[in-house]
Amino acid sequence: MTGTWLGYYKYDNEKLQKAYGFDKTYFTITINSFDKGFFQGIVVDDVKSGGMEGTGKIIGQIEDDRISFKKFMPKKSQIYLNGEKKYLDKKHPALYYTGIFSKDKKEISGEWKFKITLGFLFGFIPIPYRPGKGTWNMALQ
Repeated sequence: MTGTWLGYYKYDNEKLQKAYGFDKTYFTITINSFDKGFFQGIVVDDVKSGGMEGTGKIIGQIEDDRISFKKFMPKKSQIYLNGEKKYLDKKHPALYYTGIFSKDKKEISGEWKFKITLGFLFGFIPIPYRPGKGTWNMALQ
């Protein structure tokens, strides 16, 4: 499990993915610690393919052929339907990844999502929504 993994993620929402301006966003994950099914490492998104700025952290676990991990990025970003992307001086919400290993354990594919959160319509009507979800894939280098 330790080593460098190259991968990509994309949104399920085609309008949002199109506004994003890229078919896929690429990333590099380096797993530097793996013990008894638990692992941690760092993640760097490719900013040139729409990724988030900075070096993030991942923590997760493996059970049989399944993997799950949380991705923590240092800066919150927002994407608008016109394609504009803004970085805010706030911590990015955690992203939740789940996936399944290939038979040779050198590739993983799955789904990612944000947890459901509250937005406010007209500034005061709470509305639960999920900021995004999609698919991902990565391969051991």
